[in-house]
Amino acid sequence: MNTNIFHDSPGDGPAGNANASMNPAYGRHVEEVRFPSISEQKAVEFLKIATEDPIESHFNDCIAWVNTGQSYDTPIVLELYGTLVIWTQTRMVLVTAPRHFKKAEQAILDFTTTAFEVGAIEHALPSAWEHYENDIPNGFLFHDSDKECADALANRYKQAMSLAGKLSRLSPHIHLAPEHPPTLAGQLGERLRDRSRLVDREEFASEQLDTIIRLYETTGQRVSEYALAQREYILIWAIVFLLTAEIVLLLVDLVSTAGN
Repeated sequence: MNTNIFHDSPGDGPAGNANASMNPAYGRHVEEVRFPSISEQKAVEFLKIATEDPIESHFNDCIAWVNTGQSYDTPIVLELYGTLVIWTQTRMVLVTAPRHFKKAEQAILDFTTTAFEVGAIEHALPSAWEHYENDIPNGFLFHDSDKECADALANRYKQAMSLAGKLSRLSPHIHLAPEHPPTLAGQLGERLRDRSRLVDREEFASEQLDTIIRLYETTGQRVSEYALAQREYILIWAIVFLLTAEIVLLLVDLVSTAGN
């Protein structure tokens, strides 16, 4: 996860804290945070405001800043224990006291990493479904001698298994047990996961991948049976050829003996 820091101009976004120049623990800035994903890196602008001011004084400006950066995503807005979090896939905001800032920031970054990975898996699912209907007959009987067809089925199985593996590795980050005693960071992560329905999305993706994998496990078995049957067929004909050659040689030998 890479971050590039951009200090805002006075007219860009919410007004800076008056104490920012006197105390580095107070103030505001925007970072561009890059999250690695399955297919590509995603960049998010992260507005950070460390202040003791009431969050209400920053709310409208922060909402306006988020809305100017995207037009398709409904923001997740959390107000919790004097902390404001606004989250979208392109811009996010954290407003909280300096003493809570680092842990709250890490909770948001951890959630964003997990959410983007789940989203990448969801976006990859349509390509996994693309050939499903056409491949269903191969789950019952495989009769294509084209090696490219068998290789294509194997690649689709590998793709589905790869997505299922990535989803399984994300599961511990999605099903985090509540902290005892509760902490601000833990509550933020829990509520972000709940509002974004990460648990439900993981379950839906897992069910789809299970269905796809079952088909390609069956087609893999049919391909193996077909390859084995082909080898047995070739072996039978080889035996027939050898027996025929032996009979011909025996007949030739008998004819030669009778002639003598």
